[in-house]
Amino acid sequence: MKIHGISWVGSRTSNYQAMRDFAADALGLKVEREQENAVVFGLPDGSALEVFKPTDSDHSFFDHPVAGLIVDDVREARAELEAKGVEFIGEVHDGVEDSWGTAWSHLRAPDGHIYVLISRPALTERSEPVVTKRRFDELRVCLKVKDIDEAVRVYRDGLGMEIVDDWTHPAGQRGVLFGVVPAAVELFDEAQWELVDDAELGRQVSGDHTLRVEVRDVDEIESLAKVLADVGVSRDGEVTQTPWEQNCLRMSTSEGEQLTLFTLPAEERVVREEARSVLSVRPV
Repeated sequence: MKIHGISWVGSRTSNYQAMRDFAADALGLKVEREQENAVVFGLPDGSALEVFKPTDSDHSFFDHPVAGLIVDDVREARAELEAKGVEFIGEVHDGVEDSWGTAWSHLRAPDGHIYVLISRPALTERSEPVVTKRRFDELRVCLKVKDIDEAVRVYRDGLGMEIVDDWTHPAGQRGVLFGVVPAAVELFDEAQWELVDDAELGRQVSGDHTLRVEVRDVDEIESLAKVLADVGVSRDGEVTQTPWEQNCLRMSTSEGEQLTLFTLPAEERVVREEARSVLSVRPV
């Protein structure tokens, strides 16, 4: 049995609405899944906070927040722990479409508290977590723009990115640095570049770089598109689904900068979130 980490926390509470508001408004967490008796908040590293309503009878034995230990196979891990005398509560539960995990099983540890073993698709699809060997602390992508004030409005007011530094030299040269977490570098060969243009827009667009912004669902694509339109970014079409099951909306700034808002298929999103959680820390 291998424990990959503690990536889930569950809480059943009689103050459900207050706890939901605390997670959403005070902590700023985004709703990842809405269920009949619970809500799941997703965190940037792929982990989750799940808040259960008092009407959720399946978790009536929760009298404190419960931590989830991520394993490859819940049944194998449970059998191994039962052989060591660990007490489990109920049977192994298999997830449904809106479940955060694929399977889980609750246990009582020697401290008297409840914990839960959970398996997830990303961990059953690869044997080992992604390992990074990067030798730097920060990667900066520099873009030359004609109107820096307009560009700032797009990135700050449109995309909601935070300015971490800005400067003006004595002769008037200006620069602005935005903090971006998480981020990724994506490389396409020419054929892939043309394939993406055709799939997202139905035609080829000049240029050798573009910005791609991942959001959670189509509603977020439309919401962000409206915000970007308010700062001068125009839609180049409608939301389309590519053959690789991404929903995409192509937009462009007044200077012709290409911007794609997109969603990932559910399984691919889980894999990316797991990868981001590993890549967030530089190896020693």
